Amino acid sequence: MNTKGLLVTSRIAVLLAAGALALAACSDTTGTARPTTETTSTSTTAGSPTSSSASNGSLADTDPCTLLTASEATEIGTEGTPKRQQVGSADTCMWKKSGAAVSVGIRTNLGLAQTQASGGQITDITVGGREAKQVSGRSSGSCLVVLGVSSSSRVDVTVTPPASGGDPCPLALAFAEKVEPKLP
Repeated sequence: MNTKGLLVTSRIAVLLAAGALALAACSDTTGTARPTTETTSTSTTAGSPTSSSASNGSLADTDPCTLLTASEATEIGTEGTPKRQQVGSADTCMWKKSGAAVSVGIRTNLGLAQTQASGGQITDITVGGREAKQVSGRSSGSCLVVLGVSSSSRVDVTVTPPASGGDPCPLALAFAEKVEPKLP
């Protein structure tokens, strides 16, 4: 295997390890998402989100890839088309930025109170007037910003830095600030 193939394989392994750690950070507490009365719609153009919000006011009905518009993704500097996937109990969308992996995961079975440190330090923060937590210094090297939606639902923004390192928290916070206004 050449050096480039080995680098790609190692980045994939880092992303998988970060995903596994994110899953391990979750408790098995369950609950029910509480929809709001806010009703908005989503639309796409050529497979890319163009506007976004919580469809029908319910987080459970929201596509995580619509929580960042194509123009917002470009503004933040993401590369390529986002990829939607199920990661444990989270409906997740993943973007790339300069070798970093950024994921936005919707959890309808865990609230802000169930945030776990996973080897890092939890800090209470506010994002757009919403209660949130930031978990930095995680054993995976990633940064997590958790946006509270209800006592039993939340949105996790996780950034796993590229192999070259760097602080992933400013990028996680930038994503969280774009996502937050679209949540119920």
